[in-house]
Amino acid sequence: MKNLKKSNSWFTSMKNKSLLFAVLLLTAFSTPVMAGAEATYLYTFSDFTGIIPYSWVRLSIDKERNEIYVIGMSEVKVFNDKGMEIYSFGDDGSLDGIFDVAIDKEGYILVLSYKDDHYKILRCNYRGELKSIIEVKNLPSEFSRFSPTRIRYFKGRIYLIDTSSKRVALVDEKGIFLDGYDINALLDLKEKERYDKQIGGFDLDNEGNMIFTVPTMFRAFVVSPDRTMKTFGSAGNSPGKFSVVAGIAKDDRGNYLVVDTLKSVVMIFDKNFEFLLEFGYRGFAREGLIAPREAVSYKDKIYITQGRKRGVSVFKIITDQEQSQEGRNASS
Repeated sequence: MKNLKKSNSWFTSMKNKSLLFAVLLLTAFSTPVMAGAEATYLYTFSDFTGIIPYSWVRLSIDKERNEIYVIGMSEVKVFNDKGMEIYSFGDDGSLDGIFDVAIDKEGYILVLSYKDDHYKILRCNYRGELKSIIEVKNLPSEFSRFSPTRIRYFKGRIYLIDTSSKRVALVDEKGIFLDGYDINALLDLKEKERYDKQIGGFDLDNEGNMIFTVPTMFRAFVVSPDRTMKTFGSAGNSPGKFSVVAGIAKDDRGNYLVVDTLKSVVMIFDKNFEFLLEFGYRGFAREGLIAPREAVSYKDKIYITQGRKRGVSVFKIITDQEQSQEGRNASS
């Protein structure tokens, strides 16, 4: 009888230890939640006929006018902050091949356009009507084969980004060359490494820092205007680890958003690169994502592009304080 009690005690102890181990294992592989916050699906970009089945489009935000530009198929569609289309332009071919757009301080649309393998910057009004052409001048010899595919604007400077050669040219509003960045040199890449280590996503934050990812390095980078570089990220499939990363952005809270195309998630890191939250999953439910590629953030909303005609999905990060306020508003 004593041996039976001893056996039962041993069994109970091992059972408790197994349960504890299972809990610890589950905790280790579950998605951490940013303290007091969660990501909530809001809506998908639509027009009067319903959801628009976009695949892997590009996004640009006019923060002064609360409008989001969707660039794809050589046309631009403009949406309000509720995700409804309000205008479109470029589909008549008047602006040639549209690769990307940015908005300057006066609200003019800067269109990066290509025709016959030659790029140009078109300055358009809010209706997409051409007002002038900005010719890029005085590029140094190392930019002789420069072919930008992205454009950004920051405090009077136009950033042109060639994601293939990993060079960035800064020009003024008249197109005159001001400065250039060779990201290959910043990353200390040898000639034979450069082709395999392409830029996955690129953006500018509110301080003028360049932020970008290199998927095959499993890293994200932050480069200040004085060329000081910081980096974060590591390879893996667990939450907060990089698999095949693409787009990157910075939100109004100062957090970094990193899109992982293979994992079909968006990861959030704080200003110190500490992992906070991961949301999304591979699936066709409204909260799911299919091969997401790019994300931009504005006023606590996160706009995400994806493949398989899934369109542009919009999520919001809601804190406990905001949830409590919504509850109070609902009850009053």
